[in-house]
Amino acid sequence: MTYDCIIIGAGASGLFCSATFAKTVHGLILEKTKHPGTKLLMSGGGQCNVTHDGSIKDFVGCYGKNGSKIRSCLYKYNNQHLREFLHDGGVDTIAREDGKVFPKSMAASDILKLLLSKSQKNGFAIQYESPVSHIKKTAEGLWQVTAAEKTYLCTHLVIATGGCSYPTTGSDGSLFPILRKSLGIEIAPLHPALSPVNVADYPYREISGVSFRNVCLSVWRNEKKMAEASGDLLFTHDNLSGPLMLNLSKEIRQGDTIKLNYLYPEDKNTVIEKISAALKNSRGSLPKLLSKELLLPKSFLQLVADRSGNRTKEIAANLTGDTFLVASVAGYNKAMVTSGGISLTEINSKRMELKRYPGLYAIGEVLDIDGFTGGYNLQFAYSSARAASSSITEGLGTRRED
Repeated sequence: MTYDCIIIGAGASGLFCSATFAKTVHGLILEKTKHPGTKLLMSGGGQCNVTHDGSIKDFVGCYGKNGSKIRSCLYKYNNQHLREFLHDGGVDTIAREDGKVFPKSMAASDILKLLLSKSQKNGFAIQYESPVSHIKKTAEGLWQVTAAEKTYLCTHLVIATGGCSYPTTGSDGSLFPILRKSLGIEIAPLHPALSPVNVADYPYREISGVSFRNVCLSVWRNEKKMAEASGDLLFTHDNLSGPLMLNLSKEIRQGDTIKLNYLYPEDKNTVIEKISAALKNSRGSLPKLLSKELLLPKSFLQLVADRSGNRTKEIAANLTGDTFLVASVAGYNKAMVTSGGISLTEINSKRMELKRYPGLYAIGEVLDIDGFTGGYNLQFAYSSARAASSSITEGLGTRRED
């Protein structure tokens, strides 16, 4: 039996692919675990932050150095395209003030149900507990896939196995060595991304939940600045978190030094002048005066003042360059996504087809693309999946439906 299309992986990108075919095909999804869409159900704490609002042009920079390389599929199958796809399937979406887009029901399960229903209507069956152990091209030009000691043939093969994050969900990176060894596919170095960062001597446990806007974070290694970004920061009970820390975590290593400017773009000397003016012209407790002058939480300023011995220069130094030693960066068991994967030099990004292997496609997190937190990774899962399904439909001699 030869399938029109086999998709390896029943995660977000794999199911987006099978659900967006323009017609019914003879298709099969090989899933390593007992259940589909496990990470999709975990997304956004079960609420599924499926994409981000606004112009798709603003998305490109949210994928780092490789963002420009996926511009074509992002633009063609953009965030509004995704929301229309969900709406047409009966799942309406809403955008929060911060731009994050969720299903109106705030239930990831509604999106999973839609994808499974559409996949089935498009002719795809799912074979569970079927980890792939071998892939090769036959002399007849077909793709041969071995999974759980069974062999399958297809004309079009889609790799949608994700990265290495949350390995208990089946996304454990086990296909990367097979792709490298069997097909010589280049794999960019793999690292956890969107990971919690733990620092030594963390001082803000008692004000867990306090958050900041537009904090500047710089990463230093051997006295050299390795990375810098600004964004929203959150104090948790255990560590520094929020979008800023998560988005920059892939650049951070154990032993690095990180510096935080809570008053960015102001510098130490400017803040010293503001503190001195506040003390000179007003009466009251120092944290209360500083909270009014600097527009920062009083509880936070009390801790900063205590740590600084209530000395103006030290307070200003901590507010504009709060310095921490990185104790650890969480591994794949807590990382939301994986940095690295199949090199984009291997891919025709308009079709998501491998340049050296016609009929072989790669989509989603298995590629060397990782986005910021906020719906960008699921958006790429959709955009790349839709590009692949359209290309395959076209290859099967059917009018492509956009």
